[in-house]
This record gives sequence, structure tokens and C-alpha cells, in this order.
Amino acid sequence: MNMLQRASRALNRAVERLLMLIGAAICVILFAQVVFRYAGNSLGWSEEVSRHLLVAITFLGGTVAYKRASFIGLQGLGHRFGPAFQRGVVVLLQGLTLACFGLIAWFGAGYTLKAAEHTSASLQIPMSIPYAVIPLSALVFIVHVLADMTAPPPQDRR
Repeated sequence: MNMLQRASRALNRAVERLLMLIGAAICVILFAQVVFRYAGNSLGWSEEVSRHLLVAITFLGGTVAYKRASFIGLQGLGHRFGPAFQRGVVVLLQGLTLACFGLIAWFGAGYTLKAAEHTSASLQIPMSIPYAVIPLSALVFIVHVLADMTAPPPQDRR
């Protein structure tokens, strides 16, 4: 296993832990909101925080799904034409995936910088803070794709 693959695994473990923490935080915040609303005093910030955390779960969860190969695959595309063709299709798809996440990282970073001028409604924090998950998750995707591209073919893995 090369350094990039080890980095990808470590990054994935860190993101999985972060996802658990974010999920727990959403549960606690929403439970507190229900309790406070029942008591007659609503938490004005809870819905906004929960919404931003849910967006973070969506983007970061996508990186974990990619790493676990939980997305719908194109397994049957190259089987009829042999392993060399199948490997070519995989390399092409990995290249396109890398380009896609590179664009998302690039434009997401620009969008995040532009969002610094705006503040959120109830927390009054720069919107660049919640938007930063877009380029960050794209960078995590890029690490995972590069690790996959440098990995040996499945039949050679031990």
C-alpha cells in the first residue's frame, strides 16, 4: 500500500468519525429544540445549525460512500470486451471523476470566498464557514480517486 492509499484510508476514518459527531450533534440540537419549544421558548439558531450540519453530512458522506464503493457502479460495461478494455474504461472513468472533483474544488473554493461577504441569518457567521464543506469534500474525493488510480488492479491486490 503506497502513501497515497494510506492517506486516503486515514482521511476516510477521520471523516467517518466527524460524520458520527455531526450526526450526534444534530440529534442533540433538534431534541433540545423540541424541549425548548414545548417549554415555550424556541431556540432561534437550532434550525439553521442543523441545516448547515445536514449539508455537511451530505457532502462528507459522499466521500465515505465513494471510498466504500457504495455508489452505483458500471461493473458490466467492460466484461464482454475483456480485461484490458475494462481497465481502460475504469481509467477513463477515474480521469473524468478526477476532473469533475477538481472543478468542484476550484469553483467551490471561489464560491466559498465570495460567501465570506454574507452572514447567516441567526448565527451571524460568515457564510463561507458552512460553504467551506464543498471544496473540502471535493479535495477528499480527489485524494480517494488518486489513491484508487495508483492502486494495483483487483486481481493483483493482496
